[in-house]
Order: sequence, then structure tokens, then C-alpha cells
Amino acid sequence: MSTSEKDEKKTASTKKEPDIGRRNFIKYAGVGAAGFAVATVIEFPLLNNQVQQGNQQITELNTKVSQLTSQAQQSQSQIQDLSLQVNMDKGFITLGFDEQVLVEAIAETIIPTDAAGPGAKEAGVIYFIDRQLSGDYGKNANMYMRSPFIMPGQSGPITVDGITYPQGTPPVPYHSGTQYQYSIPLREFWRAGLKATQAYSQSAYGAKLETLGNDQRLQILKDLYDNKPATFNEIRSRDFFGELIFMTWSGFLMDPLYGGNRGMVGWKLVGFNGTNYGQLYGEGLDTKNLMVSNKPVRLQPASLGQWQNLVGLPGGGQGGDT
Repeated sequence: MSTSEKDEKKTASTKKEPDIGRRNFIKYAGVGAAGFAVATVIEFPLLNNQVQQGNQQITELNTKVSQLTSQAQQSQSQIQDLSLQVNMDKGFITLGFDEQVLVEAIAETIIPTDAAGPGAKEAGVIYFIDRQLSGDYGKNANMYMRSPFIMPGQSGPITVDGITYPQGTPPVPYHSGTQYQYSIPLREFWRAGLKATQAYSQSAYGAKLETLGNDQRLQILKDLYDNKPATFNEIRSRDFFGELIFMTWSGFLMDPLYGGNRGMVGWKLVGFNGTNYGQLYGEGLDTKNLMVSNKPVRLQPASLGQWQNLVGLPGGGQGGDT
């Protein structure tokens, strides 16, 4: 073989290999491009749908966030309103600051907080007393207030309207309705009694009543019952003691509608059910099956306010017991 023939074969072989490589590259590149084109045609609409769905979900989430934000703002507003109502409810209408401190200390002494449960302070007894003294009770609206005002249990002889009674005046049961024989209304009676109590505490025990220990406070109340104070603002200390006991227990046990017995702590302590006759909390009971039951049932108490709200709703009531 001549040199020229060898060179031609060598040239032909070197040209053939690049052609195959380029064709393969073009072929594979073409397949890839076609695949990309097909993928683009298929995947882009799918991607667009996913984007649209994502945008819709974002819009819905934004709407929910807006709703929750609005609800949160409303809840915050309601909380502020409730806080304002509580603060207003804990204000005082008639008792002055010094009277508030003294009344609460006396009420706590009479009904303290202990292992049996909350006492007069938690029950809001002071607010009950304040509300009562500011209303008809403090003005003696339902009390006979014509003269003569003659103290019971006096030894004779005494003369009233020109008539002499040699044996004096009859005794009356402690804290009976006829025991109050003062021409002043009960609000002024309380004002005079509180001032006299504080003055006696300072003179006999060397400090204001609210700063003393429980034992000394109790002793002061016993002294009032025994009429021990020599002077007491022209009223009898036992009469004021009776008023303190009566109003403290009233504030602890009367319906919360009147300002005391908050959380119905007084009713829970003594087991009184209030206006719950067996169905107010869905107990499924009524007066009849409670009466014939062979074991005692302690019902959760309910106030007049709860009962009024219940019967004011459509279909409300106590299961035929109202």
C-alpha cells in the first residue's frame, strides 16, 4: 500500500469518529430538548394550578387571620368592659374611706376566712352593707319612726307623755324589731357607731381596730355586746353590736343580687341551693324526686340573677318548677 493510500484511510477514520460523537450528542440533546419541551407543556399548567391553589389558601388564611384578629379585639374589648364593670361594682356609694377599712376589718373578724371556706371579705359583705345603707334601709324607709323613742329594759319609774310607768319599760329579745329606739336613720346610726367603736379601740387597746390582732378585735366586739364603753356617741354599744352581726351575716347569706355573697360562697358553705330546684345546671332532677329521694342531694346554688336570665330566654325555665 502506498503512502498516499495509508494517509487517506487514516484521514477517513479520524473523520468518522467525530461524526458519530456529534450525531450522538445531537440525538441525545434533541431527546433532552424534546423531553424538556414535553415537560414544560405538562408541568407549567400544573405548577400554575398549584400556585393558584397556594394563593387561594393564602387568601383564606389571611381572611381567617383577619377574623381571629377581629375576634381577639372584640374579646379584649369585652374583657375591658368586664374589668370596668368589676371596678365600678367595687366602688362605694356611702361609706367613707375610714369607714370602709373599719367595716371590712369587723366583718372579717365576725366571719373569717379559714379551712371551711372564704369569709366575709371574699363574699363582698362590705359592698352589701354600703349598698343597703345608701338605699331604703339606711333611710329607715320601712321602719316606724314616730316618737316617743323609749329604750326597752329600763327600770322605773319613767314618765312618757305625762304618764308614769313605775316598773319602767319591758325587756325585748335581743335584736328584735322593737329594740331600735333612735330618732336617727340607720345610716347615721352606723356613722355614729363606727366612730364610737374606733374611739373605744384606741382608748382601751391603744390602736385602731383594723391594726389589732384577731383576739383583740374579738374582745372589742364582746365589750360592745356587754355595753362596756362608758360613752358611745349617745347610742348603746350593744345595739350597734347587734347591727354589725345582723348586717354581716345578711351580706354573707343573702342573694348576690344585693351586692354580697359573691360567688355564692355563703350558700356553698351552708348548703343552700338558692333558686336551683334540681334542673338549672342540667341535673335532671325536680322537686318531686328530691322529696322522695332516700339520700340527701346537695345542689349547686343559683342566684336570682341566674334564674331571671334563664327564664327570660325562649324555652327557659326550671323544668316545670318555675
